[in-house]
Amino acid sequence: MSAAPTSKAARQHGRRERRTAGGSNARAIAAALAVAAVAALAVVGYRSWAGGRVTLTFLVADAARPAPTLQLTVFPDVSAVTAPSPPQALVELTLAADATLTLTAGDMSSNASGHAVVRYRGDGVGAGCVHVQVGQPLPAIALQPPGIARGRVVAPNAVWLNGWRCASLRPVADAEVTVMTGSGVGIDLGVARTAADGTFTIAGLDTTRHGLGVRVRAAGCALAHAALAPDGVGVLTAGDVAVAPGTQRQGHIAAPPGFDCSCLLVLARGLPGVQARPAADGSFALDHLPDQVEPRLLLLGVPPTLAHREARAAANAPVRIDLVPGATVRGRVRSAIGKPAAGALVWVGDQEAVRADDDGCFELTSQLPGEVAVQAQWESGEGRRRRRKWLASRGLQLAPGATVDGVELVVTDR
Repeated sequence: MSAAPTSKAARQHGRRERRTAGGSNARAIAAALAVAAVAALAVVGYRSWAGGRVTLTFLVADAARPAPTLQLTVFPDVSAVTAPSPPQALVELTLAADATLTLTAGDMSSNASGHAVVRYRGDGVGAGCVHVQVGQPLPAIALQPPGIARGRVVAPNAVWLNGWRCASLRPVADAEVTVMTGSGVGIDLGVARTAADGTFTIAGLDTTRHGLGVRVRAAGCALAHAALAPDGVGVLTAGDVAVAPGTQRQGHIAAPPGFDCSCLLVLARGLPGVQARPAADGSFALDHLPDQVEPRLLLLGVPPTLAHREARAAANAPVRIDLVPGATVRGRVRSAIGKPAAGALVWVGDQEAVRADDDGCFELTSQLPGEVAVQAQWESGEGRRRRRKWLASRGLQLAPGATVDGVELVVTDR
């Protein structure tokens, strides 16, 4: 009869121990989950932090030589079709010897994709450029001894000899020759003028960099480009760079009263380097155009409230570019299920696209009045998943100076 109470007490004691052990286990599991959550947040935070910056490290190729102080210039990595050449610098920095440089997305604010080109120069090392992208690791950049680029600028010359028309090459003196990167827009690394025999030598270059070339400006000639090729250790050569006859086109920008046109830049689309800065009254001269070529002209620096009508550099008439009140379009790009299409590209016609923000919102300024089609493109898929392109298009009627808000673009898989 006494065994029952003892057994009951034992069972109660066992339940208390199990509850105590269970509570301890639950607390341990909760603590482990909390630690894991903090660690995951730390990893995500670090990746977000690291994904918004890139670090540059420079090393001297000859370890026996001390590292010099470097002059660094950050340029946007942009398309040659719609940008000045060379592009306007974003940031200029001085980097002390043996130091590293960290660039953030804010330093590349003109390019939403986080791409940039960094030019480096310093005493006793060759000038060069390196392409960078935020969030992408960059190997150390080896600083090389300064090398040279050389060549000759010539122009075809037809002569008559014993009744035969023979072709020859004549040297072009006092032409401006610039060594540039080969990205189309080009970053200048060095400049010289040709001698009486047409030859040039440009020193102080990092000749190990790929894709270098020269740009030639000669009076009465079209702009010319040529690639540079290795010709010995520390030497690049362009050989004979032939220039063709060119022309100058006069033009005028018809702007609203009181507008100072000297803040603008006139570009010849598809001809990098053919550009002009107009006077305050809108007059300009576009030089070094190829004969018989009538390129489309673009204006850079136009305020958001204005737009310019299409114009071409006609061969037999002065150029006129009309500045008119422009429209603004604001809206949002989303998927069919309502998800914001972060980073989607939005554009009108053949204008340069803008990139939607994290909420899919966008703004298009300087739009010409009239009927337009606003288009969007969004890519989905990450990592090893196959990337797909989603598209959207919507027609709008824009009035001069109007602002159209709330434009919804729903991208679909077409």
